[in-house]
Amino acid sequence: MLQEAIIASLKNDDDPLTPVKAVTDDHLRLSAVYNPILLSQGRSAFTPLDVENLPSSIHSHGFSVLGDDEVALIKSTQEGHVRFMRSAKQAPIIAHLLGAPNLALIDGLIASGNIRQCEINQNSRLFDLMTLLSYRYTTDAVLTCYMHYLSSIYPNVYFMNPVVYKWVEDYDRTNMAVDEDILCHDYMVWPLNLGNNHWVVALTKTAPGSKIFFCDSLNGSDIDQEVQGIPENLIKAFRVLGRSLFPPQEWDENISVLLVPRQHKRNNDCGCCVNEIARAFAHDPENVLAGEIDVCFDSLTLRCTQAASLLKWLHHDVCN
Repeated sequence: MLQEAIIASLKNDDDPLTPVKAVTDDHLRLSAVYNPILLSQGRSAFTPLDVENLPSSIHSHGFSVLGDDEVALIKSTQEGHVRFMRSAKQAPIIAHLLGAPNLALIDGLIASGNIRQCEINQNSRLFDLMTLLSYRYTTDAVLTCYMHYLSSIYPNVYFMNPVVYKWVEDYDRTNMAVDEDILCHDYMVWPLNLGNNHWVVALTKTAPGSKIFFCDSLNGSDIDQEVQGIPENLIKAFRVLGRSLFPPQEWDENISVLLVPRQHKRNNDCGCCVNEIARAFAHDPENVLAGEIDVCFDSLTLRCTQAASLLKWLHHDVCN
C-alpha cells in the first residue's frame, strides 16, 4: 500500500524537483532522492532509495481528502525544503550540522506523498520537520517537541505547552496541559504566539511574586520602547495560570523586558529563536535573568542544529 501511494503521488518525470521512478531487476526504486552529503563530496546529489524496504515504523498508512489550500501548503513546504537542502553554498554546512544518520532518515522520509501524515514518530510529522529545514514559518509542533526535548535534559525547568497561551486568552481558567506539580520546578519557560504570526517567550521563576521577563527576537535596542510592546494579555495569562494551580500562585505584575540579539530581518526564524532562548535559559537561568544571555540567531545554524537534536531524540535514541 505504501509503495502504491508513493507512486501515485509522483508528478510528471519532466519535473526536475520530483523523484522519478525506475525499475531495476523487477524491483521498484526511486532514483532522485536528494543527499547533500554526496553533493558536498563532489558527487551526484541524487541517490537510489529502496521503496519496498522503507522503515514501516516511521510511516502512517492512512489516507485523507485534502482541500486546495492544504495541497498548496504541502507543495510550498516541500518546495521550500528542497530549495533549502539543495543550495549549492549551504549544502555542505547542512550535511555537517545534520550528520549522516539524519540525512539518511530524511532521504527515506522525503518520498512520502502526504507529508502531513508521514510521521517521524507519534510526536512529530514530516511536515513539521520540513518547516524547520526550510526558511518557512515553523509550526507549533516544532516548538512543542523542542520543549519536551529540553525538559528531558533540564528537569528543574518547566516548559509550558505553547498552545496554552491561546487557551488562556479566551478563558478565565485552564488546566490544559498544565501539570499540578509545576511549582515543584524552580523556573518556567512559556512560548507565546502573537496574532498567529509571531513567536515570543516569557521566562520566570516559579516562586511566589517572581518577576516575569519578556523576550522578543524582533526587539530593538531601546528597552523603554520594547516595554511598551509587551502584550496586554500576558499578565492576564499569568493570572489565569496562577488561579489554575494548586495552591494558587501569583507573579509580579511589573513585567520586564530581556533584550536579546535581533533575528535577521525578513525571515521566519522567530520560532527557532524562541527554542534557542529556552535552551540558553534552561542551561543557565540565573545569568539569563541577570541579562547575560548567550544565543546565536544564525538561521542555518538554528534550523539544522534544532532539527538534529529533535531527530536524535525522537528517532535515533527513542527509549524502547
